[in-house]
Amino acid sequence: MIKEILNRAIPFKVSLSTSFRSVNHRIGFLIEGEYGYGEWAPFSDYQPKAAAKWLAAALEASNQPRQPVKRLQVPVNGIVPALDPGASADWAENLVQTYGVSTLKIKVGDSNQLSRVRAISERLPNITLRVDANGCYSLDQARDLIPKYSELGVSVIEQPCANLSDCKSVKGQGLLIAIDESIRLASEISDEFIEQLHLATDLIVLKPIPLGGSAQTLSLAEKLSLPVIVSGSLDTSVGLSYVSYVAALLPNEVLPSGLGTSVLLADDLVENSLLPDKGMLSVGAITPDKIKLSQAKDRVNEHERAELTERLTAASVELMKLSEVIK
Repeated sequence: MIKEILNRAIPFKVSLSTSFRSVNHRIGFLIEGEYGYGEWAPFSDYQPKAAAKWLAAALEASNQPRQPVKRLQVPVNGIVPALDPGASADWAENLVQTYGVSTLKIKVGDSNQLSRVRAISERLPNITLRVDANGCYSLDQARDLIPKYSELGVSVIEQPCANLSDCKSVKGQGLLIAIDESIRLASEISDEFIEQLHLATDLIVLKPIPLGGSAQTLSLAEKLSLPVIVSGSLDTSVGLSYVSYVAALLPNEVLPSGLGTSVLLADDLVENSLLPDKGMLSVGAITPDKIKLSQAKDRVNEHERAELTERLTAASVELMKLSEVIK
């Protein structure tokens, strides 16, 4: 299995137009298969077991035919990185004017967070606002900031605290709570975990690639039975096309979702990046452009390729172990 995967793996490296959560580029492998391309690009801090889930999703995208979808477009939220307040407002306004999004998700957790949200709220008073804390707040910080965000017109806060107990404590305090990391990083989706999650959240964020593919995403959505936001993982347009496909498989319409992240890419693997139009993203498989992919491959130096190969090998080993357990 490992040799076969490595034979089909094409390394790539693309830059971001602005730093996003301390990430300046995306690096990984495209895995070519009978039914297209899968993208494997787990972040550098992902251990082999977590990276194995990314690999499972990439192999599904490349090896399996796509199922009939429930819809041909999915709604998208715009993503606003942690820029200075004025730059953030300009960025947000461009997203609304250029791509027609009506919901914005703003990264917070830094010293400019309230000023950033205020600047965007004042510039775009009719836009639905969410903030994403990535679990960085203590319980006291969340209790202090949630009313302030509410006063600025924010409707949803994503993963305010790292643990579900603290999220439960701030639920119903002025903002809807959406949970991301607690789901994605959970070792087991047990009945007890689902009960705790229902007490802590109003919405769920599902990321099909880190979760391991469409089956896992659909199963979680059914088990959790809560409104769903689907999100990519700072993917290229190739990976993003797979995520939008999974979103289109869900039986119920998703909420405006994190599928507009290709605006953050300075480079891509396709000629025309997969971008929202009138707030919607079209669903369909995407084939990388040969020239773009060749350029992205050339950006990967020898050391990076060796490191990627080592990590992909470790992920393959973990995936084989998981497959044996399932059998």
